[in-house]
Amino acid sequence: MSLPEDFVLSQSALQDFLDCPRRFELRYLLDIRWPAIESEPALEHEVNMLHGQEFHRLAHQHAVGIPAETLSKSIREPEIRIWWDKYLDWQAQLPLKRFPEITLTAPIGEALVMAKYDLVTLLPDSTFLIVDWKTGKKPRRDSLGQRMQTLVYPYVLASAGDWLNDNQPIPPERIRMTYWFAEEGGTIEFTLSEEKLREDEQRLISIIDDISARFEFPLTHNHRHCRFCPYRSLCERGERAGDLHESVAEENGMEDDIEKPAALAFDLDDIEEISF
Repeated sequence: MSLPEDFVLSQSALQDFLDCPRRFELRYLLDIRWPAIESEPALEHEVNMLHGQEFHRLAHQHAVGIPAETLSKSIREPEIRIWWDKYLDWQAQLPLKRFPEITLTAPIGEALVMAKYDLVTLLPDSTFLIVDWKTGKKPRRDSLGQRMQTLVYPYVLASAGDWLNDNQPIPPERIRMTYWFAEEGGTIEFTLSEEKLREDEQRLISIIDDISARFEFPLTHNHRHCRFCPYRSLCERGERAGDLHESVAEENGMEDDIEKPAALAFDLDDIEEISF
């Protein structure tokens, strides 16, 4: 099949394709919304999602200039308060030159690839630092390094971030990406190089070519991917959602970090817009 001319791939879409081609087809090509919860306990999952959204909203409002004191007064949930205090301590080390909540797209292969950044900041040494806020537990670095977000975000910034750099391309060596984890307050950082940029580009082209060449999008052979997928009942891969606490245990090193519910992996891609 040929992708529509205006088709835009996010890191979430690419990750879904790698995890399960059928999920990618249902969500992004057929635009099917299936009314199933992603994880159990359902109420706890919903609360975690709402807390993640609220934290991202606070971080965004602070990045665009609303005083921290004003935002602090609006916080009612103890968990969010703890995250917020850690965030304020950590972000104080970042320079004032910040670009919050920007979206960039870069053409590659037959598609456009999009990145929606929590924050991009320009460091004193002229390095561009991508910062992504995470409200789940910190995974292993090697697992995080394999996620599409870790590949897509630096690549798109190098390809389409020239307007942040006086209309000059940003050299790959001047791009770093840091994930900051609200629950633990720690970070995981990745760097870029010209060689890695070309490797990442070839991997993206390969994935996009694979999508474009397909006429069928089969279910994944790895049933673990189905546990927190809202389409599992549609695909006859079970009706009961995976256990939220089981996923947390896996992230802490008991198993590979293959799949986790959105409550544990909240990204800006998961919401349409952050408003005031």
